[in-house]
Parts: sequence; C-alpha cells; structure tokens
Amino acid sequence: MSNDDPPAPHVDVPDGWVATETTTERVFSVSKVTVTATTVVYEDEQLRERGDEAFRRFVFASRLRLQPATKPSKPLTKLVTSRAKAGFADRLRERGMEGVEERETRRFRVDDSDATLVGYDASCAVDRTSLAVDGWVAAWPHESGDYLVAGGAYPTRVLDGDGSDHLEPGRFRDELFSIVRGIR
Repeated sequence: MSNDDPPAPHVDVPDGWVATETTTERVFSVSKVTVTATTVVYEDEQLRERGDEAFRRFVFASRLRLQPATKPSKPLTKLVTSRAKAGFADRLRERGMEGVEERETRRFRVDDSDATLVGYDASCAVDRTSLAVDGWVAAWPHESGDYLVAGGAYPTRVLDGDGSDHLEPGRFRDELFSIVRGIR
C-alpha cells in the first residue's frame, strides 16, 4: 500500500460478523484521473454457524481515492455510482449468484450526504438449497474528498430445499442499511 492509497473505511458491524478480506486496487482510470479503492468485506459467521453454508450474508465498504485529488461533482458522482453498480453486480456473480438483475434505484441518506442506493434480485444454490437473495449497493461523496461505496447481500427466502428457519429478511435488510449508514 502506498501513501496515496486510501485507508479502509471504518465499518461498525454487530457481534458475530468477521472481516474476511481487505484489498487495495486500482479500480479504474478516466482521462488523467486514477481511482484506487481499499475494500473490506465482512461476513455474518453466526448465521452460517446456526444453519449451513447456504445461509451467508456479507457487507462490504470501499473508500475510493482519486489522484490527482478532484472535488466531488455531479458528473463524477454519477460515474462513480455507475462503476459501483457494475462492480457490485460482478461481485454478486463471483459469489455464486445467478440471475442478477437491478430492481430499483433510490436516494439513501447517509449523514449529510445523499447516496444513490441500488437494489438487486438474485438467487444462489448451495448444496441442495436454492435461495432468493437481495443485494444493495450505495455510493456517495465523503467529506474527506474521497468516495464511499458500500453494500451487501442476504438471503430472503428458500426457493427450493430446506432451511427457512434461519431467514429474517426484514431484520437482515435493516441491519445492512444500519451498517452502511455507519460507515466512515
């Protein structure tokens, strides 16, 4: 990690969540601007321990730093949001999700900023259980001049197989949104 790389965002997760990955990478370049992101991923280990591998949910947070430093603007925020949406859809597919489709876009308040929040529908199969999954990603300018991108996914219902005893989609969504709003 160089001195120009952004630090990982601060993420306040509930007990039972563990950091499973931290990465720093150049995510894209546009014209003379290079964007580097440091990302941390957390998983809910307690949920997985109570059920099986199919019952997993995750949350991630990325701090994006532009070099040279560039003040946030509407066009730049739109570009960051577009790239975040594409990257999140890819991340869901990399985690074994199928049928990833954007469902909705809306404003999402984070501190004094308006984030763009995008919801996705997907499904995944683990062992002999098929699950419906909701995914959400938000992007917003941070007071530091960096951008923050955060989101996650959680199972909502069993499509085929066993195990609906461990699913609490309303609580999962509320907890995800609370975590995202607390990212600094």
